[in-house]
Amino acid sequence: MNKNKIHSLWPIFIGEFHNPNHQEIKTDLIKFFKEYETKNQKSREGLENYDLFESEYFLHKEKNNALSKIINFIAEGFLIMTKNVNKEKLDKMENKDTKLNVKIKNSWFIRYNKGGMVTPHDHGECSLSCVYYVQVGDDANINNGSTYFLRPFNRGSTHKDFAGIRYNNATQLFNAEEGKLLIWPSFMLHGSKPYTGEKNRIIISANADVDINK
Repeated sequence: MNKNKIHSLWPIFIGEFHNPNHQEIKTDLIKFFKEYETKNQKSREGLENYDLFESEYFLHKEKNNALSKIINFIAEGFLIMTKNVNKEKLDKMENKDTKLNVKIKNSWFIRYNKGGMVTPHDHGECSLSCVYYVQVGDDANINNGSTYFLRPFNRGSTHKDFAGIRYNNATQLFNAEEGKLLIWPSFMLHGSKPYTGEKNRIIISANADVDINK
């Protein structure tokens, strides 16, 4: 009997979810962000930031109906992601009615100036991170304002022969689309390509932990 095997270990899951109700609340969201900037004109500083405005990290505590709907959509995405990634373990649990609790630890919005970008970084002290695209122009594309992820394994050099193709594919890009939510494990290095469109590029980000509700 042939016992040879090729194991695929530790796949990385990136969740992509689309909000069917985005256009209904987009205008109210942008209005809220403009009012926020008027009241809080100083952007939060970050070494990874370039030419943008970033809010403080407690956006989910703000009182705004449109924003609450997006935060709920994001929380549901975190929940769906966790259930799918851990489906095998959940199926084996004795209590089939186990409830999961999403705890959003921090959240914020970013408005990019023309050419604004975020250099590679990760988010510590949480399990999952996300980006939700509130507004991008029609000229956004894979090379203009997209989100990218860097390969999380074999960060050292690898041979450039054909066998090393998979290991040398160091970057994965996702196009920015209004109403789209991307979710990933927080240890992933990621960033955004410079956006040079005519409309402001506005996104919401959040970090969360998901635990069993005891």
